[in-house]
Amino acid sequence: MQPNCLFARVMKSKYFSRGDFMSARLGSYPSFTWRSILGARHILEEGLSWRVGNGEEINIWNDAWILEPGNGRIQCQAIDIRFTKVADLVDKESTTWKQDIISSLFVEEQSRRILAIPLVSSRPPDTLIWRGDNTGCYTVKSGFKRIITAENPSLQNEDSANFFTKLWALKIPSKICIFIWKLVHNFLPTKVNLNMRQLTASTICPVCQGGVETVHHLFRDCSFTKQILQGIDVADSEDNRGPTWKDWLVKEFNIQNTKTCEIKAIVYWDIWYNRNKIHLCDMLAFMKAYHAEISVLRELPTQTTSVHNERWLHPEGNVIKINFDASFNQVTKRSISGIIARNKDGLVMAACTCPWDNIPDLTTAEARACLQAIDMAEGMGFHEICVEGDSLTVINKINSEMEDRSTISSLIKKIRGRFPKFRVLSFRHIPREANKVAHEMACEGKKYAEPRYWIEEASPSVERLVAQDIRERVGRD
Repeated sequence: MQPNCLFARVMKSKYFSRGDFMSARLGSYPSFTWRSILGARHILEEGLSWRVGNGEEINIWNDAWILEPGNGRIQCQAIDIRFTKVADLVDKESTTWKQDIISSLFVEEQSRRILAIPLVSSRPPDTLIWRGDNTGCYTVKSGFKRIITAENPSLQNEDSANFFTKLWALKIPSKICIFIWKLVHNFLPTKVNLNMRQLTASTICPVCQGGVETVHHLFRDCSFTKQILQGIDVADSEDNRGPTWKDWLVKEFNIQNTKTCEIKAIVYWDIWYNRNKIHLCDMLAFMKAYHAEISVLRELPTQTTSVHNERWLHPEGNVIKINFDASFNQVTKRSISGIIARNKDGLVMAACTCPWDNIPDLTTAEARACLQAIDMAEGMGFHEICVEGDSLTVINKINSEMEDRSTISSLIKKIRGRFPKFRVLSFRHIPREANKVAHEMACEGKKYAEPRYWIEEASPSVERLVAQDIRERVGRD
């Protein structure tokens, strides 16, 4: 969304000068471009949601604003007209949710999701965000993904999930995996697909000259393809004839073993890229040699990256390094923050665990833990700190110079607002292996119902890991 670009300003001045894009009409004598843009507006309408700021712009009953997998709207049988805007559910003095009112208006699950929405004391304006991307901003990629999943609900079932898990785990070049991904979605420029776009007149299969070139013909029904598959003894299953090409290919891969899937993927890839210069014997020899070469390469020892990147590193000078992590229970929507602060010698300066209720997802749990780490540092009087965590999403959002529009933007804004309180404050992403002490702290927190703090010590299980980090440093030195 770039409302200030030249194209957007021209469209606005011509078609919706007195309103906004979401309320604009087609108008008289619209251009092809404007007609096309407006024809796709429903995608935005279905994927946009409100991020709660002050709540004054959001209608409780009609707008999408709660954190849930569905459309984000309140599902209820009765509407209480005493409460219209989301602002009516917020205590303006404490900037907290009015839990008693929310509990009386909504069922337990909806109440939990509403209470999970973070609020900011500065009460910024409400903002529309795109739910299809974790940045909150619309992208062509995320819009396209939403269209595909909406038009192909069969690709969201368990069989589809197993197929893609199996596909990306195959020990074959990435270009072949990507090709199979295009194949299952029918994204290849076959003769039929090109003809639909009026880019070619003929739809005859160039391989066998005996049928219309669709994906299911070229890769399943074509006599040449059948010869290839039979020649390497990986013929298709006769009892698998799904209602659509996608269903068929997904099921075909799921019922085959890994080696067969690898060979068939190479076969499909080679047929496509050689369909204009096909020689049966040459192709059979190539495919067998190609798979054999991949098998040999797979057995070669791989060089590991520097192990130092997977170990916790001591801070330098007067900097206190604070590591955070979070455990999250998807069923109870409860998370535990685990935080530990250590000095340049690796000694524990402070540690804490803190439970949180009504947490919608793991990313929010990690953001809460990061904010808790800074709160602990401020309370301890630390002035130079380095905050580390294994949540790449949270760390990237904090370090980004762009405005964050995601569902955790209020937490990110709070974290960024703490920079003036420290002489040195930095945020670094580290691998999970290097964050095992903070992870143990989060696990330790499951034993306590309330926040728990330690000064210059930690629980025995955590102390053992701390001592291990110190010994590893001594061994490296």
